[in-house]
Parts: sequence; C-alpha cells; structure tokens
Amino acid sequence: MNKELFHCIDAGSEYCPCYLAETMNCITCSHLQDEKFCNCNWRGMCIYQEFFHCGSKLKETRESIEVKIINKESIGNVVVFTLSVPHTLARQLNQPGAYIFIRNKESNHFFDTPMSIMDSDPINKTIKLAVQVHGVKTKTINDVKDTILIRGPYWNGIYGLEHLKKTQNSKCLFLARGVAQAPALLVIKHLLTHNNKIDVLLDSGSINHEFITEGNDVNIIGRYDLLNEDTHEAILDLLQNGGYDLIFIGTSDYLRDKITNIPEMNNRKIVVTNNNAICCGEGICGSCVVYDLNGVPIKTCKTQMNY
Repeated sequence: MNKELFHCIDAGSEYCPCYLAETMNCITCSHLQDEKFCNCNWRGMCIYQEFFHCGSKLKETRESIEVKIINKESIGNVVVFTLSVPHTLARQLNQPGAYIFIRNKESNHFFDTPMSIMDSDPINKTIKLAVQVHGVKTKTINDVKDTILIRGPYWNGIYGLEHLKKTQNSKCLFLARGVAQAPALLVIKHLLTHNNKIDVLLDSGSINHEFITEGNDVNIIGRYDLLNEDTHEAILDLLQNGGYDLIFIGTSDYLRDKITNIPEMNNRKIVVTNNNAICCGEGICGSCVVYDLNGVPIKTCKTQMNY
C-alpha cells in the first residue's frame, strides 16, 4: 500500500490511537504495525508517542447514545430524520463525508446501520439524514417513534477530501443519483463557503425525489438518467467545454466506474461517495475491506484515499 496515497481519517483525532493500534494493525504508524522503524507519512501528532502516553491502550471509543427525533418525514421509500444531538457532535458532523451509525433501540447492536449526514446545524444542535428503506436493518429503523440510538462521529463517507479542501474559486460538476444526493449536500455546503460554483446533473433514481435544489451558486443544468449511454455523451461535452476543476460522483460503484473510465476524466480532481459495506466503522470486522493491486487489504471505513 502506497502511504503517499492512503491515510487514516481518525489520525490525530480524539479517537486516536484506536483498537487497531492495540492489535498492531494501525493504518498509519509503522511502529504500531509491528515494524522496527518509523516509516509513516503522517505530519501531525506522533501516534506511537500518543499510544505510549496512553499506557499502550486505545483512547475513548464512540458509544451509542439515545437522541430525540424532532421530525420524521416519509418520501416514498425514503425516511428523512431530523435529530436533536449534543452540540459537540453536531459540530463534528458538520463536514463532508460525515456519517453515523443508527439503530432502533429495540434492536441489538447487529442492527447498527451507517448513514451519511445530509445536514448538520451546530447552532440548533440538530442533524438531518435520509434513510432509504429496503432491507432488514432499515425496516427496523423505519419503525422508530420518539427516539433513536446513534453512534459517531465518523468521517470517511467520501473519498477525495484532499481534493475537496484544496478547491476554491472554481467550477465544480456534480453527478448525483438517488439517495446519494444526501452526502452530496454537505460537500456542496463546504464548496460554497470557498467561493465555488456548482453545476449539477441530477438523477432522482429509485427514490424519485430531489434533495439538491438550485440557488446560492448551485445550478441544476439537467435532469438525466445517468444509466443511459446518451447521458455519457452529455457528460463528455461538459468535461470538454465546462472548465470544471472538480468532479463529484454520487452514484453506485458500477455507474461511477463507467463515468471515471471516460478518457476526459483523467487527471481530474475527483470526489466520490464511499459505497463499501461498513458494519463496525472501527476497522475491526473486515466487511469493508478491499485490496490494492498488490493484494494489501485496505480498511475503507477508516482509510481516506484519492480516487
């Protein structure tokens, strides 16, 4: 694994060092990978030193808390929740790629479900998220009434944060389909604060609803079926003539790969949604693991990378 391209999203946070440090599986620190020399690419707090000062133990872990449901709105097969949360958590989740685990309090921990944050308001201490109901876990979430269990914060819901944070005074193209519009909203919010202009190709997909709206330098330039080959011709034309500095792709992996294989996508700054199957969020269970070209496992719930 090329350490120039990958790093842990939790490195240097209040949750570092974590379980992976205790088991000598740290994503960033070579000493905590049971190597005898320092070979990390981390420029912040020394993780090994922090681990030593913590008595060779992990720091505090994220615990589930019960929070109040302020509003619950059903839109087709999507349920939009507005939740009342502690101020610190709302502030921590007010950034692109933020997500939490949610669960019906009547269910056990096997029902923890990762869910991207659609919006966060630290002043009013609320967060908003959209749940598409289609499986065992989400059906139990749909049954909640007044309160719900949440666990967070987590931050690796999108890849390409480095590209995102360097983009300012630029034009950006968004390709968003279905419920992937939800994580796109915090990305848009971040880009707008850095004087960027955003064009959107929107596909409501199976949810048949639009969360992204026009205004404040956000322009919906078309509503397309992104699965249609004719749409790819429109994307090609935009890439050739639109002058876009950054491309956001919020789609399925299949559609994302088709789009990124367009030659004009080469050497672009690309931000994509993390669609991997995440179960624990701590790099322990292995459900989110993918492998690089050398067969090295990558824990995608915590490993940030440029696409």
